[in-house]
Amino acid sequence: MWLQAFSIAVVALYAAASASNLDRYEGYNKYTVFHDGEDVFNYLVDLQTESTELDFWLLTRNMSVVTVSPTEQSTFESRLNELNAQFVAKPLMEEMFAFNETLSSCEDSECELNRPRRQARGFFSHFPRYSEILNYMSALAARHPQNCRYESLGRSFEGRHIAALSISLNSRVRDRRVAYIQSATHGREWITPLTVLYLANELLNNLRAFQRVLQDVEIYLVPLVNPDGYEYSFTNDRFWRKNRHRYGGRSCTGVDINRNFPNNWNYHGASQNLCSEVYSGTGPTSEPETVAVARYLEYNRHRVKLSLDVHSFGKFLFYPYGYSRNAAAPTRNLLHSVAQRAANQIAKYRGTHYTVGTSASILYEASGGLDDYAYGNLGIPMSFTVELPGENFQVAPADIIHICKETFAGFIEFIRHVSLY
Repeated sequence: MWLQAFSIAVVALYAAASASNLDRYEGYNKYTVFHDGEDVFNYLVDLQTESTELDFWLLTRNMSVVTVSPTEQSTFESRLNELNAQFVAKPLMEEMFAFNETLSSCEDSECELNRPRRQARGFFSHFPRYSEILNYMSALAARHPQNCRYESLGRSFEGRHIAALSISLNSRVRDRRVAYIQSATHGREWITPLTVLYLANELLNNLRAFQRVLQDVEIYLVPLVNPDGYEYSFTNDRFWRKNRHRYGGRSCTGVDINRNFPNNWNYHGASQNLCSEVYSGTGPTSEPETVAVARYLEYNRHRVKLSLDVHSFGKFLFYPYGYSRNAAAPTRNLLHSVAQRAANQIAKYRGTHYTVGTSASILYEASGGLDDYAYGNLGIPMSFTVELPGENFQVAPADIIHICKETFAGFIEFIRHVSLY
């Protein structure tokens, strides 16, 4: 009975949050655009940086997903028709409410047919808020004091802790190689911190099984790089991407942390329009969240051998460089090989297929990301961006555990390569 009550409570909380955090999207359409030619692709790339009424959820070289405000839909559709692009438009609110109805109509016995009873329980059966995540991290450290350290990298614009966990076989030794993994750079990507925390949970509860992986390696995890944006996506705007930096006298808020790192800052795929979803800030590392990450990585640059930035969605594994299609990493072959090995391990769980390459070649050119900065500025030899599965930034609660498990296999493969350096 308690499990049924817990499931009902989670659904009720989710529905209540959804009712308020979707209010502003009345009349919005979600467009899936199919395009083979460069004309359509270039048009969409320009829109991403210039328009404030469109929000690109996915932008690849042959297919894109974009939400468009009611005022821009006619112009957008006319231009797509001129370019002979095929597209499907759906009312965004209908799609989101249909998803929520699926959750609320899932009876306990029906849900249990789709997942083992044990997996349905606990932290990895729902999307936790900021305070619950911090409490979970603190509890892990308290239960494993010899192997886990809980600390703060700094504070966000609104003053929230950017919390971190350090995991190793002996927490008192600090001169080992580091595997750095962060997530929730974009507030709306709710599945990402759960995969990172699942890694922490599995390692700490199975230290003996992962002794070889952890030998001479410290795992440093930052599940919520953007805690303000993450919270705001629950309370006000489900699809909020940026941080919550407010500028006096300006109506628009926030900087895209994924465009704020100091590698070819604002070169491509970023905007100096404060209202843009890809606004890159007043300068490189202008944001307290970016500063906190950069400060840690710079201080530990000779120890950090792996940098992973976990995003959603798309099922991609990217390596540098992302700022230009013409920029090739000197160790490109190694990076591709490591990423492909991780993709192969992920696929073993249930066949999820990841595409491997640079974001500039698979998606579009974008500068100011962590992967380019870690590799290009700090010399961290293995630097990657992971784009998890999902759609509409939504993952059914029953699927959370499966994404966590398959991603865990990829994480372990990445970490295994740290011992090579």
